[in-house]
Amino acid sequence: MAKSVVTDVVVSRRVLWIGAEAYPLNNIARATTVSVDPPRGQAVARFLKSALTVIVLTVVALVVLPSDYQDAAVVVALVLLALLVVQLGGVVLGKAYYALVIETAGTPNTALVTTDRDLVHELVRMIMEAIDNPQASFHQQVTNYIGQVGDNFKVFGTGNVGKAGN
Repeated sequence: MAKSVVTDVVVSRRVLWIGAEAYPLNNIARATTVSVDPPRGQAVARFLKSALTVIVLTVVALVVLPSDYQDAAVVVALVLLALLVVQLGGVVLGKAYYALVIETAGTPNTALVTTDRDLVHELVRMIMEAIDNPQASFHQQVTNYIGQVGDNFKVFGTGNVGKAGN
């Protein structure tokens, strides 16, 4: 789970400030919103695979173990299945995040991440309007989620294919 902090988003004197990061408005080529959804499909597949493994191992344990230990094997299996359900629920019920991405002449930069899609869309609109209006200024506070949200991968060297599926 990502940690949240309140971040100031300010346009003042032709500079966009997002926390301590500064983007001169004349250097911004594009601002956009990117949705980062929880990996629900992967979570369901992982749950089914793990639950099937627990069930198969429980059946094997019931066949192999003496009757004195069979009740304990069933209790352990039920506890493991309950933990798997809790883990699945955490992902399936998880909220989507929306990233404000600022593109300059260099690489795109995720400036902030929040759960409020409408707020990010509004920030994109206000930033793009500020580019055309030299007198524009605004100040907005945003709950910004920092840490790992979504995929995180780095590609170095030559012959890379980027992100590969599981």
